[in-house]
This record gives sequence, structure tokens and C-alpha cells, in this order.
Amino acid sequence: MYCTTRLLRYILCVINVIYALNGCLLIWYGTWLLDSIAEQRNAVDHGEKLASILCILLGIVVILASIFGTVALVKECKKMLISYAVLLILLLVIQFVMFSISFAASRDALPNSLKQGFDELWDVYHRHNNTLSIYEEWLHCCGRNSAEDYILLERELPASCCFERDCTNPLNLFMEGCEIKFKQYVSKKTANFHTISWFLILTEFMGSVATCYLVDSIRNHRDRVRFYN
Repeated sequence: MYCTTRLLRYILCVINVIYALNGCLLIWYGTWLLDSIAEQRNAVDHGEKLASILCILLGIVVILASIFGTVALVKECKKMLISYAVLLILLLVIQFVMFSISFAASRDALPNSLKQGFDELWDVYHRHNNTLSIYEEWLHCCGRNSAEDYILLERELPASCCFERDCTNPLNLFMEGCEIKFKQYVSKKTANFHTISWFLILTEFMGSVATCYLVDSIRNHRDRVRFYN
């Protein structure tokens, strides 16, 4: 019985270390996301700043939770260990919700402002599409599907469809459409978060299960000691 308890302690200790490292990765991701937004010219914020702040805060909570779990492990306090298991389950749910939102956004979701720009593009009475031009300059794209959208609509290519707004050189023209470019942008930004999230969810699940087994093992060991004494 003591051997089982000691083995579970070692396993949970390793899980806590991995959990703390995942928290550090989450803080790194939030910081990287903030820096990447600051470096972009003409960037349009679609909640990236809020997401990065939430990731940093969650990473800090994860590190504090791993420290709390380590303290509970050293003291072998059943109440602290049970609280740690409940905390891991709560963080698992939060992490899963954040992952689901991020995954949905990286698939099909388009911001309302970009949808409005596409609607204005096909509106024959709307000649100046300021909404879409913001995305064209930011993402280096042109039209919804490609630059051919303007040609099919018999419209003059806007300066926002060209690099440095210089359309005198045909090589400056952005050929890709803004819809695919925006989806690529979101997928690129969320790829690291999805990987870290899966590691966190897996670690939190394993940690909560190991903690519950450890609490049960400690209780059985103490009951056995009382019985024989």
C-alpha cells in the first residue's frame, strides 16, 4: 500500500512539473500574440488582445495551481489534494471552452465588418468600399475570392489591392482573396494555442485522476494503520 502511495506521489509530481511548463507555454503564447499584433501594420483587432490577456492570466493560474498541488502533495493533506483535484477539473472545463471557441473561429467564422465589406463589394450602388479596403491593406489581399472580383464587376482596382498602394506595377497586385487570407491568418494565430490546449487538457485530466487515486490511497493507508494500532 505504501509503495502504491509513493508511486502515485512520484507520478503526480511529474504531472505537476509538466503542468507548470504548459502554463509557461500559455504565457509565452499570450505574449507572442500581443507582440505579433503590435508588429503588424494596419492590423484590425478581432479580440486578439483580449485573447492574449486571457491566455497570460490562465497561464499564471495554471502555474499557481501546480504550486498548490505540489504543496498539497508534500503535506499529504487530503483536503488540499481534494481541492486541487476540483481545481484541475474546473480549469479543464475552462480550457475546453476556450479551445472550442478558438477552434470554431479558426474554421468558418468571419467578422461582421468583413462580411459587410463583401456585401458592399457586390452592391452596384456602392462604389467606394472603405470597409473592405482596410482588410485588403492589412492582409495583402484583393476582393472576396481574388482580384478578378473587381474585373467581373467592371470596377477599377482600388489602391488597397496593391503593395504600398502602387498599382502602376502589375507585380504589386494582391491576387489572393480576403476570405481565404483571413482564415489563414486566424488558423496561423490559433495553431499554437490548440496544441498547448490539448496538452493542458490531457495533463489536467491525468492530474485530477492521479490526485483522486492518491487521496484514496492515503485514506486506505491511514485506516490500515489505525486498525493495526
